Amino acid sequence: MARWASLIDKRRARHPAILLDAGGFCNPGQGNSTAFDLDYFFEGMRKIGYAAAGVGADEIRFGRKRLLERVDQTGFELLSANIYDKRGDGMLGAKHTILRAGGRRGLTGVHGGVKIGVFSVTLPLFLHEIDPDIPKYYDILDPRIAALEAVSALREKGCDLIVALSYQGWKGSLTLAESVDGIDVVINGRREHNRPTGEMVGKTMVVDTGIRRISLTEVLVEWTAGNPRIKVLESGPEAKAMKGRADLLELEKKYESELRARGIKDAREGS
Repeated sequence: MARWASLIDKRRARHPAILLDAGGFCNPGQGNSTAFDLDYFFEGMRKIGYAAAGVGADEIRFGRKRLLERVDQTGFELLSANIYDKRGDGMLGAKHTILRAGGRRGLTGVHGGVKIGVFSVTLPLFLHEIDPDIPKYYDILDPRIAALEAVSALREKGCDLIVALSYQGWKGSLTLAESVDGIDVVINGRREHNRPTGEMVGKTMVVDTGIRRISLTEVLVEWTAGNPRIKVLESGPEAKAMKGRADLLELEKKYESELRARGIKDAREGS
């Protein structure tokens, strides 16, 4: 994370950059270290500055109460346009959010820049296969209908770019792009490629993000004559060559020290 943070800071020094996760972020560790791995992982997310994340199978396994508490502490927006929480006040997370890239901050808020609408949908099958009791706690609505509603709402609010976080697998994410007009970028959260992959479906770029801890996927958006031009970049090698950011290096040292104190082998060794 320390090297990833350094590269993200480098990008942010040059142009606006927003950090998103399409789901499956609640299971960073392996083996018996996972329980306290999450303390360090969420703190790392906070320090790096994630803006929003979708809900996937790992988040449901993690548990509703713990998930909402951790997200609140970490400070990013939890998104879910199609997971209705029967124990809460509506959806598990916000239906969508609007992020602003660039612009100027004044007394009355941020002016100018680009308005980016972000929402998340999840394939019902991936949640139902976790536990047969899932329907007792959640209704998983049709992702396509939820996406149509989200895109309509975000366009009405004047968004310049719409991003869908799609925890549906590569095929499901391609289908989403084919069946719902108005999405500029679909980021697939159930990865199926070994490296960042981008495929245009009509006017929508569908992105697969590659292997965790190895790949760092950048989606570069440039405006030409008012229209977005989208590229998918693999920045993992560049991130690995960076000097780690000091506060994240310190966090990693604390993590490794606790591993040793508990007699747990670091799951990253040999990977």
